Amino acid sequence: MAQGRPYDFFDHTADIGIRATSQTLAELFVQLAQGLTELLVEDSELKPQQSRPIQLTADGADSLLLAWLQELLFWFSTERFLPVQYALDEVTETSLRGEVRGDIFDPARDAQGREVKAITRHLLEVRRRDGMWHGQVIVDI
Repeated sequence: MAQGRPYDFFDHTADIGIRATSQTLAELFVQLAQGLTELLVEDSELKPQQSRPIQLTADGADSLLLAWLQELLFWFSTERFLPVQYALDEVTETSLRGEVRGDIFDPARDAQGREVKAITRHLLEVRRRDGMWHGQVIVDI
Protein backbone atom coordinates (compact mmCIF):
# COMPACT_ATOMS: atom_id res chain seq x y z
CA MET A 1 0.00 0.00 0.00
CA ALA A 2 1.30 3.43 -0.92
CA GLN A 3 1.91 6.51 1.24
CA GLY A 4 0.72 4.88 4.46
CA ARG A 5 -2.81 4.28 3.10
CA PRO A 6 -4.64 1.05 3.96
CA TYR A 7 -5.79 0.81 0.33
CA ASP A 8 -4.13 1.15 -3.05
CA PHE A 9 -5.16 2.30 -6.52
CA PHE A 10 -4.54 0.48 -9.79
CA ASP A 11 -5.11 1.57 -13.37
CA HIS A 12 -7.69 -0.19 -15.51
CA THR A 13 -8.14 1.13 -19.08
CA ALA A 14 -10.05 4.45 -18.70
CA ASP A 15 -11.12 3.54 -15.16
CA ILE A 16 -9.35 3.23 -11.83
CA GLY A 17 -9.41 0.41 -9.32
CA ILE A 18 -9.24 0.42 -5.55
CA ARG A 19 -8.02 -2.60 -3.61
CA ALA A 20 -7.44 -3.28 0.06
CA THR A 21 -6.61 -6.07 2.49
CA SER A 22 -7.82 -6.21 6.07
CA GLN A 23 -8.34 -8.47 9.06
CA THR A 24 -12.09 -7.78 9.22
CA LEU A 25 -14.80 -7.34 6.63
CA ALA A 26 -15.90 -4.06 8.27
CA GLU A 27 -12.37 -2.67 8.07
CA LEU A 28 -12.14 -3.72 4.41
CA PHE A 29 -15.36 -1.86 3.57
CA VAL A 30 -14.09 1.25 5.38
CA GLN A 31 -10.74 1.16 3.57
CA LEU A 32 -12.39 0.91 0.16
CA ALA A 33 -14.75 3.77 1.08
CA GLN A 34 -11.75 5.86 2.09
CA GLY A 35 -10.25 5.19 -1.33
CA LEU A 36 -13.46 6.38 -2.99
CA THR A 37 -13.46 9.58 -0.91
CA GLU A 38 -9.84 10.29 -1.86
CA LEU A 39 -10.73 9.95 -5.53
CA LEU A 40 -13.58 12.43 -5.07
CA VAL A 41 -11.76 15.13 -3.09
CA GLU A 42 -8.05 14.35 -2.98
CA ASP A 43 -6.32 16.03 0.00
CA SER A 44 -9.19 18.06 1.47
CA GLU A 45 -9.46 18.56 5.24
CA LEU A 46 -12.85 17.04 5.94
CA LYS A 47 -14.53 17.07 9.35
CA PRO A 48 -17.38 14.86 10.62
CA GLN A 49 -20.06 17.57 10.80
CA GLN A 50 -23.11 15.38 10.04
CA SER A 51 -24.07 11.76 10.54
CA ARG A 52 -26.23 9.42 8.53
CA PRO A 53 -27.51 5.96 9.40
CA ILE A 54 -26.94 3.21 6.86
CA GLN A 55 -28.40 -0.25 6.58
CA LEU A 56 -27.89 -2.47 3.55
CA THR A 57 -28.48 -6.10 2.62
CA ALA A 58 -27.31 -8.09 -0.38
CA ASP A 59 -26.95 -11.66 -1.63
CA GLY A 60 -23.22 -11.81 -0.94
CA ALA A 61 -20.13 -9.85 0.06
CA ASP A 62 -19.40 -8.68 -3.51
CA SER A 63 -22.92 -7.29 -3.96
CA LEU A 64 -22.84 -5.74 -0.48
CA LEU A 65 -19.59 -3.92 -1.26
CA LEU A 66 -21.10 -2.66 -4.51
CA ALA A 67 -24.25 -1.42 -2.71
CA TRP A 68 -22.12 0.24 0.01
CA LEU A 69 -19.92 2.19 -2.40
CA GLN A 70 -22.86 3.05 -4.65
CA GLU A 71 -24.73 4.50 -1.67
CA LEU A 72 -21.74 6.63 -0.67
CA LEU A 73 -21.34 7.85 -4.27
CA PHE A 74 -25.10 8.59 -4.44
CA TRP A 75 -24.83 10.76 -1.30
CA PHE A 76 -21.98 12.71 -2.87
CA SER A 77 -23.68 13.04 -6.26
CA THR A 78 -27.03 14.21 -4.89
CA GLU A 79 -26.13 16.10 -1.70
CA ARG A 80 -22.34 16.59 -1.92
CA PHE A 81 -22.00 14.59 1.34
CA LEU A 82 -18.51 13.16 1.85
CA PRO A 83 -17.83 10.35 4.33
CA VAL A 84 -15.13 11.01 6.92
CA GLN A 85 -15.69 8.49 9.75
CA TYR A 86 -17.43 5.16 9.88
CA ALA A 87 -19.08 3.46 12.85
CA LEU A 88 -20.15 0.14 11.41
CA ASP A 89 -21.92 -1.87 14.11
CA GLU A 90 -22.50 -4.93 11.97
CA VAL A 91 -20.90 -6.12 8.76
CA THR A 92 -21.50 -9.66 7.56
CA GLU A 93 -21.23 -11.05 4.05
CA THR A 94 -24.90 -10.14 3.45
CA SER A 95 -25.65 -7.13 5.67
CA LEU A 96 -24.18 -3.85 6.84
CA ARG A 97 -25.52 -1.56 9.56
CA GLY A 98 -24.04 1.52 11.16
CA GLU A 99 -23.46 5.23 10.86
CA VAL A 100 -21.40 7.36 8.51
CA ARG A 101 -20.17 10.76 9.64
CA GLY A 102 -19.09 13.32 7.11
CA ASP A 103 -19.03 16.80 5.69
CA ILE A 104 -20.63 18.64 2.79
CA PHE A 105 -18.26 19.34 -0.11
CA ASP A 106 -17.45 23.05 -0.35
CA PRO A 107 -15.65 24.06 -3.57
CA ALA A 108 -14.26 27.14 -1.79
CA ARG A 109 -12.54 24.91 0.77
CA ASP A 110 -12.22 21.44 -0.75
CA ALA A 111 -10.17 20.27 -3.73
CA GLN A 112 -12.32 18.57 -6.35
CA GLY A 113 -10.83 15.23 -7.30
CA ARG A 114 -11.88 13.01 -10.14
CA GLU A 115 -15.39 12.83 -11.44
CA VAL A 116 -16.56 9.35 -10.44
CA LYS A 117 -19.42 8.27 -12.69
CA ALA A 118 -20.15 4.84 -11.24
CA ILE A 119 -18.99 1.88 -9.18
CA THR A 120 -18.83 -1.11 -11.53
CA ARG A 121 -19.25 -4.87 -11.17
CA HIS A 122 -16.25 -5.45 -13.45
CA LEU A 123 -13.53 -7.30 -11.49
CA LEU A 124 -15.50 -6.69 -8.26
CA GLU A 125 -14.23 -9.06 -5.61
CA VAL A 126 -14.45 -9.68 -1.88
CA ARG A 127 -12.69 -12.83 -0.67
CA ARG A 128 -11.27 -14.28 2.52
CA ARG A 129 -7.82 -15.83 1.99
CA ASP A 130 -5.14 -16.80 4.47
CA GLY A 131 -7.06 -15.29 7.38
CA MET A 132 -7.43 -11.89 5.71
CA TRP A 133 -10.18 -10.16 3.74
CA HIS A 134 -9.22 -8.96 0.25
CA GLY A 135 -11.35 -6.66 -1.88
CA GLN A 136 -11.20 -4.69 -5.06
CA VAL A 137 -13.51 -2.57 -7.15
CA ILE A 138 -13.30 -0.72 -10.45
CA VAL A 139 -14.52 2.88 -10.49
CA ASP A 140 -15.75 4.42 -13.74
CA ILE A 141 -14.18 7.89 -14.07
